[in-house]
This record gives sequence, structure tokens and C-alpha cells, in this order.
Amino acid sequence: MTDMGLLSTVANGDGAAVGATQPWAALVESWLSGAPAWVRDLTSAAIGLILLLIGAIVVWLVARMAIRAVTRSIETGLPFRHKARKALERARLNLPPVDPQEMILESQRRRQRAGTIGTVLNSALAVVLLAVLVVMLLDLVGLPVAPLLASAGIVGVALGFGAQSLVKDLLSGLFMLIEDQYGVGDVVDLGEATGTVEEVGLRSTRLRALDGTVWYVPNGEIRRVGNMTRLWSRALIEVRLGYDTDLDDARQAMLDAVAAARAANEDVDTAILSDPEVPGIESFDYYSVAVRLMIQVVPVKQWEVMRHVRLHMRRIFAQRGIHLAVPDQTLFVDRDIKPAAHQDDSA
Repeated sequence: MTDMGLLSTVANGDGAAVGATQPWAALVESWLSGAPAWVRDLTSAAIGLILLLIGAIVVWLVARMAIRAVTRSIETGLPFRHKARKALERARLNLPPVDPQEMILESQRRRQRAGTIGTVLNSALAVVLLAVLVVMLLDLVGLPVAPLLASAGIVGVALGFGAQSLVKDLLSGLFMLIEDQYGVGDVVDLGEATGTVEEVGLRSTRLRALDGTVWYVPNGEIRRVGNMTRLWSRALIEVRLGYDTDLDDARQAMLDAVAAARAANEDVDTAILSDPEVPGIESFDYYSVAVRLMIQVVPVKQWEVMRHVRLHMRRIFAQRGIHLAVPDQTLFVDRDIKPAAHQDDSA
């Protein structure tokens, strides 16, 4: 094609672009036709691999953006809830007051849940994308993929019958995440194990016990969940006092111990969410009276608060002469019964 012919092709609308690219395509085609067969195969494989990587990167970015949008919506809350409340307020309906402290705790819980779900979704995305890439690479290399997929389907059906517990674990883990039963950082009691949740997966949950033991609990084996740190926790200190103790003085001493702990430690003061309560007598028997102190605190802080309050409570009890109950131990002796050795001598 001459220069005048090329210029005339460029001038003709859509055919211009096609005509302009024809010399480059012809050049590449002529170069490949003269190259050895292994060069052509290697070039085709390289081009396919580049396109495959580009597609995988695009899919990864789009999926990550979708996961980020989902986790952000979980973290910020659903918008229709705020709109519904505003609409009810405009209608001048009596709504329960919103507790600012509860809103803060709920936002922290949503953030924790969003992080847990985001981790699981990212792991699932990586597994699915890797499996697809492996299959496409095998097809690109020239290996028969259809028999492999058919065999994988048959093996999957066979494993489905044999691995029912695995399917049960996956379904249980999925519903646990949806229902937000617990998340990373919660202190939970799963029946067989108790500890801090370090990882929540679709198949199992990893806990760290107080003594450092790491427990792996299959999700399908979890029959009940006791979450000790959802939104807020409660510090409980039960004291058994002597039967003749003045309960009003003891109650005031317990409340003063909480005030002293808050004044002495800023972390304790920040962790306490409400005023402490001493409802009354929990139980009593012939030698003691049980009184319980209850404090609403930030999640996971109840044990630290109880340690500091107990320290000051012991000091205040000693200063005010309030004594804990000591079990009575009375020994009855019948003086009419003679020792066995003395009876043998008389006989």
C-alpha cells in the first residue's frame, strides 16, 4: 500500500482506523509466520497470560471495592433506619430516647463485625479467584480442562456425602457471621472452651484461653454461645458478711470502694458506664449474709474493674470494722461415753 493509498484510507471515516492498523497487523503477522513454531506458541501463551492476569486484577479490584462497600455499610449502619426515625420524629410520634453511650457501643460493635466479615470475604475471594486462575491456566497451557472439571464434580459429590460435618461447619459459620453472635476480640463461652476470639472462619473459631491455650472449635459443634462482651459487660462482686453486720454501712462501704477505685485509676473511671448498684440481700444462712455489687462497664474491662474495686474494698472494710463471715464450726462431745481403753480395763 502506497502513502497516497494509506492517506485515502485514513480519510474514509471508520475504514480509516482499520486501514491505519493494517500495516502493523500485517507486520506482526508476517514476523510470526516466519518465526519458529515454539516462538509462535510462546508468544500466544504470553499474550494469553497477560490478558488473564489483567482480567484477574480487574476482578480482584472490583470485588475488593464491593467488599469494602459492604463492610462500610455494616460499619456505618443502614441508612433507612436513620431515615425512618427522622420520619417518625416529623410525625411527632413518641419515640424512646436514644442513649448516647449505647450508640457509641453499638458503633464499636458494628466496626468489629465489619472487620470480621471483611476478613472472611477477602479470604473467600482469594480462594475462588485462585481456583479460577488455576483452571484457566491449565486451559491456556493446553491441558484438557473439561474432564478435570467433570472429575472434580464427581469427587465433590462423593466428598459431599463423606464430609457432611464440613458442610455443617460452613453453614453454621455463615449463619454465625450473619447473626453477629460474636466477633474477633469478644470473650465467649462455647461450652467446651472459653476465651478471647482471635479468628472467626467459616469452618472453625479460634479462641485464646486465659492460660494461653489456643482452642480450635468447629462451628458445627457449637451448641450454645455465651458472649461476655457484647456492647457492654457487668462487673459482679459478691461479699458474704457476718450475720450481725450493719447492711447500710456495708452497702455504703462497697459504693465508696468503687468511688475510690475511680479516683485512683483513670482507666477504671473511663471503663465504668453507669453508677454502681447494691440491690440488697442476695441470700443468707445461719452464719452469713450475701450482698452483691453490680457495675456496668465497657466490654472486656469487667475483670480489671473488679480487681481494683476489691483492693479498695478490703482497705475500707478494715478501716470501718466490717468483717466477712466465718463459717461456724461447733464440736459436740458426749461426756457420758467412756473411752474404749478404760472400758477394757474395768472389764
